[in-house]
Amino acid sequence: MKKILFIFFSIGITLSFKGHAAYLQGCEDPEYHQYIEQRFEYFESRNRRLLNDTLRDYQLSLSTNGSVYQVITNLSRHIKYSAQFEPVETVKLKIDRAFSHAREMSREQQIAGEVYDGFSTENHYIAIARAWIAYREGDFDRVSEALHDAIDDVDSALLDTFGPDFDLVRQLYRDGYIEPVVAYIKKTESFWTGKRPDALRKAWLDMIDAGCKIQFDSVDVIKAEQLGVSSINTQEALGLN
Repeated sequence: MKKILFIFFSIGITLSFKGHAAYLQGCEDPEYHQYIEQRFEYFESRNRRLLNDTLRDYQLSLSTNGSVYQVITNLSRHIKYSAQFEPVETVKLKIDRAFSHAREMSREQQIAGEVYDGFSTENHYIAIARAWIAYREGDFDRVSEALHDAIDDVDSALLDTFGPDFDLVRQLYRDGYIEPVVAYIKKTESFWTGKRPDALRKAWLDMIDAGCKIQFDSVDVIKAEQLGVSSINTQEALGLN
């Protein structure tokens, strides 16, 4: 009986990925375009909410005299959302404030290990924020440079596990800037490793080659298969087997 239940469970997982009808017109399918537009709206709404949530976290860590490291962590995470929506001068002031907090840390605090990964995650967020600033100012050479800096010599357990930020990559790709997006995806191979990252990179590059719209989220592994542009074992890639 248990064996039979296991078979039905396994079939259920497979159907959960493949139960939706394939997009018969591939990347040009109107149903897929509608789905993607809804996802873009979701990401913007989510990030606007996180702009406020992360500001609250930063202000709370200040008011409760939290560790300088925690203050910097909260502020840098807030800055990457601030850079998307707030005035550029406001974002620049917040970046300066993050470095001001860093200068407050004593040498003894750093030696004691309060800076767990050499600010690698925080530097990533700030470089992403600078890339957003360059994008909003129309300096696309500086966008590419900042994106490169964001994932150059990454030494962060958080980014190694969950991957780097893709919000700006999503926007750049929507605007038709393919080259910096491809360069960013390929450069993540140096630190973001494993079955899931490999599957995502393959799906994204296959979708780019096919001219598909992309949301740059883990579900793209499934969508690439449904669009008929990539064949990936989704259960293996998402760690379900």
